[in-house]
Amino acid sequence: MKQNENMTTLPLEMRVNRLDTQGGSCLAHLSMTLGECFAVRGIRLMEGKNGPFLSFPSYKAKDGYQDICFPLNGELRRQMTEAAVDAYHQALEQHQTRQEEPEPGPEMAM
Repeated sequence: MKQNENMTTLPLEMRVNRLDTQGGSCLAHLSMTLGECFAVRGIRLMEGKNGPFLSFPSYKAKDGYQDICFPLNGELRRQMTEAAVDAYHQALEQHQTRQEEPEPGPEMAM
């Protein structure tokens, strides 16, 4: 039996650290906590021609960039991307709500 056949799903939390609202292909910078015991910082949610995808922390090697960490199967990659997109939409909604709130004027100050 392969080790991943018995794999249980660990709780996955994605947190948006920064939204990129400049209109480029990077949508947000995120941190991930997996199973409340492993954290990854420096994940980027990117907009690709086939939809959003995750870009994991990497380093420059002789033959291009190499990911430092990454999901080992398609199902985990899908779950991580879905969690990142959900976190992005929540952060974007909060950002837009804050933009729409009026600045407190002298009449609102106590």
